[in-house]
Amino acid sequence: MATSTRLVGRIKFDGELLKNDLKVLSELPSIKEQYDEFGSGTWINHSLYNKSGEWKDTVFTDINHPAIQTEVGAAMPYLSRIIEEYFDTDHISMARVRNLIDGLVIPHTDFLELSKEKAQYVRILIPLETCIDSYHSEEKFGVFRMRKGDIWILESTVPHSAINLTSDNRRILSLDFRYADVENPHYSLIFKDRSIHDETVEPAVVSRTPIESEDLQDYLEQLSERFHDKDDAEQILVKLSQIQLRFDSPVSDIYKNLSEVAKLTQREDLVEHCEKMRTFYIGSRAMNERFPLRKGLF
Repeated sequence: MATSTRLVGRIKFDGELLKNDLKVLSELPSIKEQYDEFGSGTWINHSLYNKSGEWKDTVFTDINHPAIQTEVGAAMPYLSRIIEEYFDTDHISMARVRNLIDGLVIPHTDFLELSKEKAQYVRILIPLETCIDSYHSEEKFGVFRMRKGDIWILESTVPHSAINLTSDNRRILSLDFRYADVENPHYSLIFKDRSIHDETVEPAVVSRTPIESEDLQDYLEQLSERFHDKDDAEQILVKLSQIQLRFDSPVSDIYKNLSEVAKLTQREDLVEHCEKMRTFYIGSRAMNERFPLRKGLF
Protein backbone atom coordinates (compact mmCIF):
# COMPACT_ATOMS: atom_id res chain seq x y z
CA MET A 1 0.00 0.00 0.00
CA ALA A 2 1.40 3.41 -0.95
CA THR A 3 1.10 5.28 2.34
CA SER A 4 3.69 8.05 2.18
CA THR A 5 2.67 11.02 4.32
CA ARG A 6 0.22 13.21 2.42
CA LEU A 7 -2.83 15.43 2.82
CA VAL A 8 -5.69 13.61 1.09
CA GLY A 9 -8.77 15.72 1.82
CA ARG A 10 -10.69 17.83 4.27
CA ILE A 11 -13.90 17.54 6.28
CA LYS A 12 -15.97 20.64 7.04
CA PHE A 13 -17.32 19.95 10.52
CA ASP A 14 -20.51 21.28 12.07
CA GLY A 15 -18.89 23.36 14.84
CA GLU A 16 -21.68 23.06 17.41
CA LEU A 17 -22.22 19.31 16.97
CA LEU A 18 -18.49 18.68 17.19
CA LYS A 19 -18.19 20.89 20.27
CA ASN A 20 -20.94 18.88 22.00
CA ASP A 21 -19.13 15.62 21.27
CA LEU A 22 -15.76 16.91 22.47
CA LYS A 23 -17.39 18.04 25.72
CA VAL A 24 -17.99 14.33 26.43
CA LEU A 25 -14.24 13.75 26.43
CA SER A 26 -13.58 16.72 28.70
CA GLU A 27 -15.93 15.28 31.32
CA LEU A 28 -14.43 11.78 31.39
CA PRO A 29 -12.36 10.71 34.41
CA SER A 30 -8.61 10.53 33.94
CA ILE A 31 -7.23 7.11 33.01
CA LYS A 32 -3.66 5.83 32.92
CA GLU A 33 -2.14 6.22 29.49
CA GLN A 34 -1.23 2.73 28.28
CA TYR A 35 1.54 4.09 26.06
CA ASP A 36 2.92 6.43 28.71
CA GLU A 37 6.49 6.21 27.47
CA PHE A 38 5.50 7.63 24.08
CA GLY A 39 4.34 10.96 25.48
CA SER A 40 5.80 13.83 27.47
CA GLY A 41 3.57 16.44 29.07
CA THR A 42 -0.18 15.77 28.84
CA TRP A 43 -1.08 13.08 26.30
CA ILE A 44 -4.55 11.53 26.57
CA ASN A 45 -6.07 8.83 24.36
CA HIS A 46 -9.75 7.86 24.28
CA SER A 47 -11.02 4.88 22.28
CA LEU A 48 -14.18 5.27 20.21
CA TYR A 49 -13.84 1.92 18.39
CA ASN A 50 -11.48 -0.93 19.27
CA LYS A 51 -11.11 -4.69 19.60
CA SER A 52 -12.79 -5.07 22.98
CA GLY A 53 -15.44 -2.35 22.95
CA GLU A 54 -14.05 -1.08 26.30
CA TRP A 55 -13.35 2.67 26.20
CA LYS A 56 -10.39 2.47 28.56
CA ASP A 57 -8.63 0.01 26.23
CA THR A 58 -6.24 2.07 24.09
CA VAL A 59 -3.81 -0.73 23.14
CA PHE A 60 -3.30 -1.21 19.40
CA THR A 61 -3.78 -4.84 18.37
CA ASP A 62 -4.55 -6.78 15.20
CA ILE A 63 -8.16 -7.87 14.78
CA ASN A 64 -9.91 -9.97 12.15
CA HIS A 65 -13.28 -8.25 12.43
CA PRO A 66 -14.51 -4.65 12.32
CA ALA A 67 -13.78 -2.68 15.47
CA ILE A 68 -16.48 -2.47 18.13
CA GLN A 69 -17.90 0.89 19.18
CA THR A 70 -17.14 1.78 22.79
CA GLU A 71 -19.39 3.52 25.30
CA VAL A 72 -17.53 6.75 24.62
CA GLY A 73 -17.98 6.37 20.89
CA ALA A 74 -21.72 5.87 21.40
CA ALA A 75 -21.84 9.05 23.52
CA MET A 76 -20.35 11.03 20.59
CA PRO A 77 -23.05 10.62 17.92
CA TYR A 78 -21.80 13.30 15.53
CA LEU A 79 -18.22 12.06 15.34
CA SER A 80 -19.39 8.44 15.12
CA ARG A 81 -21.62 9.40 12.19
CA ILE A 82 -18.65 11.09 10.48
CA ILE A 83 -16.63 7.89 10.84
CA GLU A 84 -19.41 5.58 9.67
CA GLU A 85 -20.57 7.69 6.71
CA TYR A 86 -17.18 8.75 5.34
CA PHE A 87 -14.86 5.80 6.01
CA ASP A 88 -14.57 2.07 5.39
CA THR A 89 -15.66 0.82 8.82
CA ASP A 90 -15.33 -2.83 7.70
CA HIS A 91 -11.57 -2.39 7.81
CA ILE A 92 -11.18 -0.02 10.78
CA SER A 93 -9.25 -1.74 13.55
CA MET A 94 -9.22 1.24 15.92
CA ALA A 95 -10.52 4.79 16.28
CA ARG A 96 -9.12 7.08 18.98
CA VAL A 97 -9.23 10.74 19.89
CA ARG A 98 -5.77 11.81 21.03
CA ASN A 99 -5.22 15.03 22.96
CA LEU A 100 -1.77 16.58 23.36
CA ILE A 101 -1.43 19.57 25.72
CA ASP A 102 1.86 21.36 26.38
CA GLY A 103 3.64 18.18 25.41
CA LEU A 104 5.53 16.02 22.96
CA VAL A 105 4.73 12.73 21.28
CA ILE A 106 8.18 11.18 21.62
CA PRO A 107 9.85 10.73 18.19
CA HIS A 108 9.18 7.13 17.24
CA THR A 109 8.38 4.60 14.52
CA ASP A 110 5.12 2.63 14.64
CA PHE A 111 4.53 -1.06 13.94
CA LEU A 112 8.11 -2.11 14.80
CA GLU A 113 6.55 -4.90 16.88
CA LEU A 114 4.56 -6.35 13.98
CA SER A 115 6.10 -9.17 12.01
CA LYS A 116 3.28 -9.25 9.44
CA GLU A 117 3.27 -7.33 6.18
CA LYS A 118 3.22 -3.66 7.15
CA ALA A 119 1.69 -2.69 3.79
CA GLN A 120 -1.64 -3.93 5.18
CA TYR A 121 -1.85 -0.97 7.53
CA VAL A 122 -2.79 2.65 7.01
CA ARG A 123 -3.28 5.34 9.66
CA ILE A 124 -5.02 8.66 9.11
CA LEU A 125 -5.14 11.67 11.41
CA ILE A 126 -7.90 14.32 11.37
CA PRO A 127 -7.61 17.35 13.70
CA LEU A 128 -10.81 18.09 15.60
CA GLU A 129 -9.47 20.88 17.78
CA THR A 130 -6.11 22.49 17.18
CA CYS A 131 -4.00 25.52 18.01
CA ILE A 132 -1.56 27.67 16.09
CA ASP A 133 1.53 26.32 17.87
CA SER A 134 1.07 22.56 17.39
CA TYR A 135 3.16 20.70 14.83
CA HIS A 136 3.90 17.30 13.35
CA SER A 137 7.19 16.15 11.89
CA GLU A 138 8.03 13.14 9.75
CA GLU A 139 11.42 11.86 8.62
CA LYS A 140 10.92 12.49 4.88
CA PHE A 141 8.06 15.02 4.76
CA GLY A 142 9.46 17.57 7.20
CA VAL A 143 7.53 19.71 9.71
CA PHE A 144 3.91 20.66 9.09
CA ARG A 145 0.73 21.83 10.78
CA MET A 146 -2.45 19.77 10.69
CA ARG A 147 -5.38 22.15 10.34
CA LYS A 148 -8.87 21.40 11.64
CA GLY A 149 -10.64 19.00 9.28
CA ASP A 150 -7.49 18.06 7.31
CA ILE A 151 -7.30 14.35 6.47
CA TRP A 152 -3.69 13.23 6.71
CA ILE A 153 -2.30 9.85 5.84
CA LEU A 154 0.73 9.34 8.05
CA GLU A 155 3.61 7.11 7.01
CA SER A 156 4.02 5.87 10.54
CA THR A 157 6.63 3.22 9.61
CA VAL A 158 9.28 6.00 9.51
CA PRO A 159 10.34 8.21 12.45
CA HIS A 160 7.74 10.87 13.27
CA SER A 161 6.68 13.09 16.14
CA ALA A 162 4.18 15.72 17.29
CA ILE A 163 4.43 18.66 19.65
CA ASN A 164 2.06 21.23 21.16
CA LEU A 165 3.84 24.24 22.61
CA THR A 166 0.68 25.61 24.26
CA SER A 167 -1.70 24.72 27.11
CA ASP A 168 -4.66 24.54 24.67
CA ASN A 169 -6.24 21.28 23.51
CA ARG A 170 -4.89 19.66 20.35
CA ARG A 171 -7.37 16.85 19.70
CA ILE A 172 -6.90 14.58 16.70
CA LEU A 173 -9.05 11.70 15.47
CA SER A 174 -6.76 8.76 14.69
CA LEU A 175 -8.18 5.98 12.48
CA ASP A 176 -6.30 2.73 11.90
CA PHE A 177 -7.21 0.50 8.97
CA ARG A 178 -5.97 -2.99 8.10
CA TYR A 179 -6.41 -4.62 4.67
CA ALA A 180 -5.26 -8.21 5.21
CA ASP A 181 -7.88 -9.48 2.74
CA VAL A 182 -6.92 -7.22 -0.18
CA GLU A 183 -3.97 -7.85 -2.48
CA ASN A 184 -1.89 -4.72 -3.10
CA PRO A 185 -4.40 -2.39 -1.42
CA HIS A 186 -4.42 1.32 -2.25
CA TYR A 187 -4.94 3.91 0.49
CA SER A 188 -7.99 5.33 -1.28
CA LEU A 189 -9.90 2.24 -0.10
CA ILE A 190 -10.36 3.94 3.28
CA PHE A 191 -12.99 6.30 1.81
CA LYS A 192 -16.62 5.18 1.81
CA ASP A 193 -17.71 8.65 0.69
CA ARG A 194 -15.16 9.80 -1.87
CA SER A 195 -16.44 13.38 -1.85
CA ILE A 196 -13.96 14.18 0.94
CA HIS A 197 -11.00 12.67 -0.94
CA ASP A 198 -9.21 15.69 -2.40
CA GLU A 199 -5.44 15.70 -2.88
CA THR A 200 -5.39 19.22 -4.31
CA VAL A 201 -5.60 20.71 -0.80
CA GLU A 202 -2.30 22.42 -0.05
CA PRO A 203 -0.60 21.34 3.19
CA ALA A 204 0.66 23.83 5.79
CA VAL A 205 4.36 22.98 5.60
CA VAL A 206 6.76 24.80 7.96
CA SER A 207 9.73 26.48 6.31
CA ARG A 208 12.97 25.67 8.13
CA THR A 209 16.53 26.91 7.79
CA PRO A 210 19.85 25.03 7.94
CA ILE A 211 21.68 25.07 11.25
CA GLU A 212 25.39 25.80 11.39
CA SER A 213 27.35 22.87 12.82
CA GLU A 214 29.15 25.22 15.24
CA ASP A 215 25.85 26.56 16.57
CA LEU A 216 24.49 23.04 17.00
CA GLN A 217 27.62 21.90 18.83
CA ASP A 218 27.41 24.86 21.22
CA TYR A 219 23.80 23.99 22.02
CA LEU A 220 24.57 20.29 22.58
CA GLU A 221 27.33 21.29 25.02
CA GLN A 222 24.85 23.48 26.91
CA LEU A 223 22.41 20.58 27.15
CA SER A 224 25.13 18.22 28.38
CA GLU A 225 25.58 20.44 31.46
CA ARG A 226 21.95 19.63 32.42
CA PHE A 227 22.32 15.88 31.86
CA HIS A 228 22.98 14.42 35.31
CA ASP A 229 21.04 11.14 35.31
CA LYS A 230 18.82 9.00 33.07
CA ASP A 231 15.67 10.84 34.10
CA ASP A 232 16.99 14.01 32.44
CA ALA A 233 16.95 12.34 29.01
CA GLU A 234 13.25 13.07 28.44
CA GLN A 235 13.53 16.85 28.85
CA ILE A 236 16.66 16.96 26.71
CA LEU A 237 14.72 15.06 24.04
CA VAL A 238 11.99 17.71 24.27
CA LYS A 239 14.56 20.50 23.80
CA LEU A 240 16.06 18.76 20.77
CA SER A 241 12.58 18.26 19.29
CA GLN A 242 11.86 21.97 19.65
CA ILE A 243 14.93 23.05 17.68
CA GLN A 244 14.01 20.52 14.98
CA LEU A 245 10.86 22.59 14.36
CA ARG A 246 12.95 25.56 13.22
CA PHE A 247 16.08 24.01 11.74
CA ASP A 248 16.20 21.61 8.81
CA SER A 249 16.99 18.08 9.97
CA PRO A 250 15.20 14.71 9.89
CA VAL A 251 13.43 13.33 12.95
CA SER A 252 16.08 10.62 13.45
CA ASP A 253 18.71 13.35 14.00
CA ILE A 254 17.04 14.05 17.35
CA TYR A 255 18.39 10.72 18.63
CA LYS A 256 21.78 11.27 17.00
CA ASN A 257 22.02 14.60 18.83
CA LEU A 258 20.77 13.05 22.08
CA SER A 259 23.57 10.48 21.93
CA GLU A 260 26.06 13.26 21.25
CA VAL A 261 24.85 15.13 24.34
CA ALA A 262 25.31 11.95 26.38
CA LYS A 263 28.85 11.45 25.04
CA LEU A 264 29.75 15.00 26.07
CA THR A 265 28.95 14.06 29.68
CA GLN A 266 31.61 11.31 29.51
CA ARG A 267 29.16 9.05 31.34
CA GLU A 268 28.96 5.55 29.83
CA ASP A 269 25.68 4.82 31.62
CA LEU A 270 24.02 7.84 29.98
CA VAL A 271 25.42 6.97 26.55
CA GLU A 272 24.10 3.42 26.91
CA HIS A 273 20.69 4.69 28.04
CA CYS A 274 20.36 7.01 25.04
CA GLU A 275 21.35 4.26 22.63
CA LYS A 276 18.66 2.03 24.15
CA MET A 277 16.16 4.85 23.65
CA ARG A 278 17.09 5.16 19.99
CA THR A 279 16.70 1.41 19.46
CA PHE A 280 13.35 1.21 21.25
CA TYR A 281 11.73 4.23 19.61
CA ILE A 282 13.00 4.08 16.02
CA GLY A 283 15.06 0.88 15.71
CA SER A 284 13.42 -2.34 16.83
CA ARG A 285 11.26 -3.57 19.71
CA ALA A 286 9.38 -6.72 20.67
CA MET A 287 5.64 -7.05 21.09
CA ASN A 288 4.55 -5.62 24.48
CA GLU A 289 8.07 -4.33 25.20
CA ARG A 290 8.08 -1.24 27.40
CA PHE A 291 10.69 1.43 28.06
CA PRO A 292 11.21 2.95 31.53
CA LEU A 293 11.59 6.55 30.33
CA ARG A 294 10.59 8.27 33.55
CA LYS A 295 10.56 7.57 37.28
CA GLY A 296 7.76 5.35 38.51
CA LEU A 297 6.87 3.82 35.15
CA PHE A 298 7.52 0.33 36.49
